[in-house]
Amino acid sequence: MLRTTLLPLAAAMGLLPVPAMADTFSCDTQTLTPIYQLQGDGLKSPVIPDGQYTSSEAYYVRGVVTAKTDSLYKGFFMQDLQGDDNPDTSDGIFVYTGTKVAADVQPGMTVCLKARVKEHYDLTQLLAEQDQLAIEAPGVVPAPVAISVRDGEQLADAMERYEGMRVRLVADSQLKVTRNFGFDYSSYRNNMVLSHAAPLMKPTQLYVAGSEQAKALAAANVRNQLYIDTDAKAPDGVMPYFPALDAEQGYIRVGDTVVNLEGVIGYSYGEYRLLPTNTLSAADFIHHQDRTPAPQAVPDTQLKVASFNVLNFFTSDSDIGGALNAMCKDQADADAASGCNRGAKTLSDFQLQRSKIVNALTAMNADIVGIMEVENNGFDDDSALANLVTTLNQQFSDPADHYSFITIEQADMHQGRFLGSDAITVALIYRPGKVQPASAAQVIRMPEQHLSGVNPQGETKQLDKYQRDSLMQTFAVQGAADAQPLTVVVNHLKSKGSGCYEDWINGEFDSDPADLQGHCNAFRVSAAMVLAETLNTIDGDLLVLGDMNAYAKEDPIRVLTDYDPASAERKILSASGTSVAGKVLHEQGVEAGKGLGLVNLADKGHDAPAYSYSYEGELGSLDHALANLSLAGKVAGIEEWHINSLESTLFEYSDKHTGDLVKSAGPYSASDHDPVVVSLRYPQPAPRRFQLTFKNKSAHPVYPVFNRWYWDSTQTWLMPGKQRRYREDNVFLNHVGIAAGDQVSLSLLAYGVFEVPCSYTPLRLTGRLKAVYNGDSCQMKH
Repeated sequence: MLRTTLLPLAAAMGLLPVPAMADTFSCDTQTLTPIYQLQGDGLKSPVIPDGQYTSSEAYYVRGVVTAKTDSLYKGFFMQDLQGDDNPDTSDGIFVYTGTKVAADVQPGMTVCLKARVKEHYDLTQLLAEQDQLAIEAPGVVPAPVAISVRDGEQLADAMERYEGMRVRLVADSQLKVTRNFGFDYSSYRNNMVLSHAAPLMKPTQLYVAGSEQAKALAAANVRNQLYIDTDAKAPDGVMPYFPALDAEQGYIRVGDTVVNLEGVIGYSYGEYRLLPTNTLSAADFIHHQDRTPAPQAVPDTQLKVASFNVLNFFTSDSDIGGALNAMCKDQADADAASGCNRGAKTLSDFQLQRSKIVNALTAMNADIVGIMEVENNGFDDDSALANLVTTLNQQFSDPADHYSFITIEQADMHQGRFLGSDAITVALIYRPGKVQPASAAQVIRMPEQHLSGVNPQGETKQLDKYQRDSLMQTFAVQGAADAQPLTVVVNHLKSKGSGCYEDWINGEFDSDPADLQGHCNAFRVSAAMVLAETLNTIDGDLLVLGDMNAYAKEDPIRVLTDYDPASAERKILSASGTSVAGKVLHEQGVEAGKGLGLVNLADKGHDAPAYSYSYEGELGSLDHALANLSLAGKVAGIEEWHINSLESTLFEYSDKHTGDLVKSAGPYSASDHDPVVVSLRYPQPAPRRFQLTFKNKSAHPVYPVFNRWYWDSTQTWLMPGKQRRYREDNVFLNHVGIAAGDQVSLSLLAYGVFEVPCSYTPLRLTGRLKAVYNGDSCQMKH
């Protein structure tokens, strides 16, 4: 520790006289260098020679301590007592003391030290030395400076101007939550990330993968992040600067503006970080897109179809009692955290997960729901799918609102029980009162990849990769006149976190691919090509749903929508070494042909970019609704119901990294993907019209008779030589329940006694009709 150079705290506070000691360090007779001169107005301190990381000489520096740190940063932050009123230079700096943190140094104290200046991984800091630091009289901590980002300036450039300083976030700072408070696997701690002006968007959500626009946005996103961190690692489930964190009231949403937060600006592990020095209340998070209790209600909707990734809904744990799935060998394996149970590890976690998912599905109130990440443990009563549907039906008292689920044909089942061989699968639930299966469900087998490859380092690896099969069901729509069959296809393509052959041979197996599409992109392209070929001949309306693990402008979505190889700057290629159900698909990757032509419904339903998922602080849509032209014309609305992507992952069902944080059974944070809800409005048939004319050519009065109804108080007898017209708005016909298009028995009552038929078979009231009575008979004429 620092020896006599650190005076007792009481002496430093002026409560005791400071004894004169010959070896006591002092700055009194030294020439001081202001902090802002050491910081300069660039990325690097001007006192450090080019090509070096440390100044060649030491400087005497005085400042007021603004924050003390001993974990993420080991030392303290201090700030110049006066500053230079130059917004381009920082008045603060970090003082590194290492493990020799001075116990007597506290915020509010004035310190003076002799130190060299160092650029430590781009953080300008002072290197404190033993015997070269003195605590002087208490000073006045400078007021925090409101952060302001200039027009055209990147957030990182602004943070460099504030590096080491005490700052404050205000409304004009326009700093928004772009990654919610949650577990950061990079630093293995809970923290939060802000961006300037708006949350960050995934580049390939907005721009074609590989384009210059996508690359430029990716680079801009890197420089538009400010981590809100704590020096000491926060306990699980605790947000130290927001003690009111709560699932129902004190929640935070991506896009919130943060105000009144104070702290010091540091830089570490390649990111600018604000270390808070005060606490916030719920009012300091201004919600711009607050929670909604349900998706929007679209007027005149006749059918709602939704997609929902339910984040590993598993029942095979022995405490829950569900059937084992395709990957399970025995019940002990089902219970193991490293076994086949990917979902809730305790009964209480499962019950919370199920409540959240069921509450979300109830509020969605969709008539057909495509589901992803449900456990692949069959279709019997003890399956995860049956468990979910049974619990969901308990929310609806009217049996007409109950759901059933699609079961595939026995011949399509893996081991006679499962849809595919993965631990998770896709599923379809529907309301029989609204739609009925028009035929047996079909399983669309997805490609596998089996081959070995050599990476740029000369290493050989065998790649055996699989994808989850897709489920296709055609429905007959009830209650919609002249509705075409509706075919729904539910998908869950290969994840971006895997590693496939193309990643291995390109040297990107353990790093992010340069095209920004994640791992296994070519493998997903192969899946999209199989889908396109299968769906090319579908009659009627078509809706392709699910978690495609591809953003809107990435290759797999373009293969299904608007890809045109003739005009493409970069050709889309499939994966090599692929097969489907044992039959070779592509030994070598091939170029994709023209896209299937489906419409990405988000493009026609949004003014702002669509998103359903948040990853590493960037928003985008992995969950899609793609329709053919006939169905696209029936879309009345589409919504990604933002109950998950904007929420903190700490409020999900799992108790991992959440400590004693109280969860909620509400739909928010029910999963990590937002559900997508499509509202359909079927065209109404043209109103039926008719004009029926009775003409009396006899010498006596008659009375028209419809289905034995003849007394019309609004009309008198039809006299000789007269005619009378009836239309669909006739009061008498409406009263007795006869409408356009109905079949009626038509006759005339003569002399008030004799009923003379105009037709011996019922007539349909449509178009122009004429009944002529000549005194002997009544005949229909056209």
